[in-house]
Amino acid sequence: MAAPEFGELCQLVFARYPHWEWASFARFGWRETRDGMVVTLAAVEAPGSGDLNETVGHVMINEPYTLRVALAAETHPLSVGIIHSHPKDCAPRPSSIDDDMDNYYGRYFQDFAPGRPYVSLIASQVNGELELSGRIYWRGTWLLVSHFAIERTPTRTWTRNSELRCEKSRERTARLNAAFGEQAAHRLRRSSVAVIGAGGTGSAAIESLARAGVGKIVVVDPDHVDTSNLERIHGSKPEHAEQRVPKAQVARDHVLGIDPSCRVVALRGALPQKDVVDIVASCDLALGCTDQQHSRLALSDLAVRYLVPALDCGVVLEGQNGRITGQVLQIVRFLANDSCALCRDLVTPQRLSQELMSSEERDQRRIAAKSAEERGESGNPYWLETAQLNTVGYLTTIAGAMMAGYAIGWLTGRFDAPFERLQLDLTAKLLGVVDPEDTPRTQCVCRRVRGWADQASADALIAPPSHWPNVEAL
Repeated sequence: MAAPEFGELCQLVFARYPHWEWASFARFGWRETRDGMVVTLAAVEAPGSGDLNETVGHVMINEPYTLRVALAAETHPLSVGIIHSHPKDCAPRPSSIDDDMDNYYGRYFQDFAPGRPYVSLIASQVNGELELSGRIYWRGTWLLVSHFAIERTPTRTWTRNSELRCEKSRERTARLNAAFGEQAAHRLRRSSVAVIGAGGTGSAAIESLARAGVGKIVVVDPDHVDTSNLERIHGSKPEHAEQRVPKAQVARDHVLGIDPSCRVVALRGALPQKDVVDIVASCDLALGCTDQQHSRLALSDLAVRYLVPALDCGVVLEGQNGRITGQVLQIVRFLANDSCALCRDLVTPQRLSQELMSSEERDQRRIAAKSAEERGESGNPYWLETAQLNTVGYLTTIAGAMMAGYAIGWLTGRFDAPFERLQLDLTAKLLGVVDPEDTPRTQCVCRRVRGWADQASADALIAPPSHWPNVEAL
């Protein structure tokens, strides 16, 4: 779930708190994966006057409201569901009334929205924390919701008649626990973060997350370690370069060396390949650490369609006449309601096209550019070279650690990233910090398909090229 829909939803379902329940229908996107299903909140279909019975303490939905939502489902491709509250400090355990409602609606909506899941969620405030439970009726079977991920809002998932319990924090994270609190430590332990790119920036972010006690880290990178990477990649050793070990594998082993109890998923692949999206779409948030335009666009698309909050980082080292003139870091926030990468002009068509080319096509383009230059013409229409210095380890480490810090703030609910797009220059006076204002384009696809998941696949911002190797789980 993401804002503003989640904020609207909370105002509705907690409207009669602390003692009485309330509810709202909603529309959902979904994606089937190898391990189950990811469901996204796309829109709230709020009740109007007289749609719910206000004279009883539990939820009683009047038939006109149900029929209105069902008829509307015939005009859109999304699934339908209901979200209701339980009284304060009452666990979101389905009651017998909830069972009757779900059994009825699970079959009722199949007549109006055939082939689509029916979603039933329960929310409550228990001991000051938001707890949720849920089940989904899909192809004649009820599936239990195993995890909720809500944009910048820590939650606790309630399942199988008991709340999920986290282990007590350990001595290793005692300082972080003292600063942020034991509750924050538990939130980190039940959180999952995807890091796209395990090079200099990504490896620094991964290490910071592991040392903070994040419970699950998904690492995605298509490349192997070479000798030039050793100056930047945390956890890398000369033998990794000699043996051409995948960067994702180095990151996995480094994390397990720090925290053997951390669940690490290491993938040799890239966004937006299907097997990568399947796993990343179920994470609490994602960090983009590749400084590649295709990855940045895919991360932006993930935030829009699958509601995965993301931070993306780019690092540039500039020089002139033998001196370093710029050490620039840019961190871009991608929330579901933010401007997408296209709205922000973070993607140039030619560079994006070049990144997605096969090595053979790149070689052909470079040859064509050279031939054009020999004829006295510009080679740019065939191949555009971007001149910049290679990044260095201390710069990528700063960027990765900063991104991990903002991720920890989101996961714990202790602080927020106070920007949409942060640019700073370590060489400039007072770091030259700027936060450019980004305004979404009203006609951009990102304004139309927020939370639509696979039901907006035709409007995806990017697709993987066919020549990319298959994703490999390490």
